[in-house]
Amino acid sequence: MANHVEIADGQCKGCRLCIENCPTHSLVQGSQLNKSGYQYAKFEQHGCTACGFCYYMCPEPGAITVIKDDGKGGA
Repeated sequence: MANHVEIADGQCKGCRLCIENCPTHSLVQGSQLNKSGYQYAKFEQHGCTACGFCYYMCPEPGAITVIKDDGKGGA
């Protein structure tokens, strides 16, 4: 599995900090609303390096999980 970011859409407040700080532009503002009425961020595979900038910029604990490909191919 390639590097990727999982966003808990129910926890995202649509602040865009993750989107604005992603060096590979792998995150975008979604068009759908979550249960709280926010347009949540979405991951798009565009060369994500799993740098973690999005994780560290997010003010919502647990909203973003960064998964780095270990090169083993998964089971």
